[in-house]
Amino acid sequence: MSLSVAHFSTLLAGGSGIAAQRLHRGLLDLGADSHLVYGDGSTSDPTCMGAYQNQSFVRRNLAAIRTSIQNRKTSEGGFVTGPGWIRPTPLRDTGLQPDIVNLHWVARWLDLQSFFHSLPQNQLVVWSIHDLIPITGGCHYPKECDHFSKECGNCPQQKSPHPRDATHKNFRIKKGLYEGSNLHFVGNSTWTTEQIHRSALGKCAKSITTIPLGLDPSQYAVIDKSVARQALQIPEGKFVIGFACSDFHEKRKGADLLLKALESLPSDNILLLIFGSGKWPQNAGRYQTISMGSIGSPRFQSLYYSALDVFVMPSLVETFGLVALEAMACGTPVAAYTAGGLADVVEDGVDGLMEREVGSVSGLLRMLTWMMEHPSEREAMGRMARKSVEEKFSSALMASRYLDLYQSLKNPSL
Repeated sequence: MSLSVAHFSTLLAGGSGIAAQRLHRGLLDLGADSHLVYGDGSTSDPTCMGAYQNQSFVRRNLAAIRTSIQNRKTSEGGFVTGPGWIRPTPLRDTGLQPDIVNLHWVARWLDLQSFFHSLPQNQLVVWSIHDLIPITGGCHYPKECDHFSKECGNCPQQKSPHPRDATHKNFRIKKGLYEGSNLHFVGNSTWTTEQIHRSALGKCAKSITTIPLGLDPSQYAVIDKSVARQALQIPEGKFVIGFACSDFHEKRKGADLLLKALESLPSDNILLLIFGSGKWPQNAGRYQTISMGSIGSPRFQSLYYSALDVFVMPSLVETFGLVALEAMACGTPVAAYTAGGLADVVEDGVDGLMEREVGSVSGLLRMLTWMMEHPSEREAMGRMARKSVEEKFSSALMASRYLDLYQSLKNPSL
């Protein structure tokens, strides 16, 4: 009888939702009885099911009110969310009785108290960490704050921080739930796993493992650059720089740093090809910018990434860096800071360039200048990038590692 796994993800979209789907499909290919439960999105896959969805007018408004209340308590640039939500979300409502519950990003969808209390005694729970909410009092990224290593409170991301603020309450709730559970954390990079070990909540887990994210290389094609550019109507003779994120306004993604670095490059030769959402900052016409909007299909993403000379990821922190992996799968080298999990994804001088001084505009400029001035080496890096994805970051390898973990937890004596 195959191992049964139930994945839980608030969204089908976004990095965490895409990662959850890739793992789910990889496990199906290995013969596991895998199901994916989600809160928002749509799919025709019969092994995926929507649950605890806010389809009624009342539910949608309650969710909006709850989100508004949380946002009003958060300082500018912060993001804090609590473990509770607008209604109970017990496991039984899904109709599933899995051997393994695998949580992904479940904020503002799963009510953790009702969910954990509904689990059968000693239910195996694996939690794949995509940001740090599960191991903090509610912030996604603690920045310079280390309160999560002891006990949250006095949170700098709260408008009115104090020792017993919302993050302290959230921390205590999570601690009580985790200590009574058969919980196992999985970090998606060396950096993420280090943060789990640093956290006081991480000490409640029975085990902590590192399993990198992956993708299916067969879904991402290395398309001839001239063909890709012709399809996207990109003028000849341009040095094409790529940048992508879900929200251009998110400071952590570093769009402002990229724009500052571009000020020192010859504007007549630069074309910036971006995809994502939000309003892109004005550049006073110094260089051409083409926005692709949101691109969800690997086929169209392959066109986008293959058209680039370099993909730039100037993030100040990432638990992994999935879009960097997508660019590499299309034979495009990456320029990035050694920020969080990106240090695991890109090998400096082999399949891209890395800057150790995170946030350095001069470092970003150095990498872009080198890429412009060394076309042969840049192309060789692109070939190595594709090879790295195939050998180290395939979704099949990710699924195999997860299946090994599940089986070791289910049968610890083997």
